[in-house]
Amino acid sequence: MLSSDNVNLRIVAGETIALLFELARDMEEGFFYDETDLLCTKLKALATDSNKYRAKTDRRKQRSIFRDVLHYIENGECHEETIKFGLECMYVDSWARRRTYNAFKEALGSGVRHHLQNNELLREIFELGPPLVLDAAAIKASKISRFEKHLYNSAAFKARTKARSRVRDKRADVL
Repeated sequence: MLSSDNVNLRIVAGETIALLFELARDMEEGFFYDETDLLCTKLKALATDSNKYRAKTDRRKQRSIFRDVLHYIENGECHEETIKFGLECMYVDSWARRRTYNAFKEALGSGVRHHLQNNELLREIFELGPPLVLDAAAIKASKISRFEKHLYNSAAFKARTKARSRVRDKRADVL
């Protein structure tokens, strides 16, 4: 499956390999796979794939996923992702949890954050506890004002402009 022409099939195969390694390591502390070197070689090739006949977005997605899979298989560390919804955040720190979240994200689409805030079943699955009950004053106090957003954005824009001009100056000096 890792050598399939379909990029989505390759990605799902890679995620499944990482998930199987995670489950095996959870069940057996000293888990060792005999052909790890061969598997890592194949994963490295997929993580650095640069075939021009593949779409740029597909290559980028594949390389990103397979870098994470390779890092997990070699070091046993999963890339941690933070999902913010409302005033709360959830940490996706395992392949099983990532796969579960992605399945709900595909099914619920853009409403996944709303369901993470209010849906008791989803909160129970991700061990988030009961839904937070907030009154209008607490919600308003947690939001930043329009003026504060403007100040933040203008400071970020200024810093970005300065950094770009420094890079341009360095390039001009080299030429």
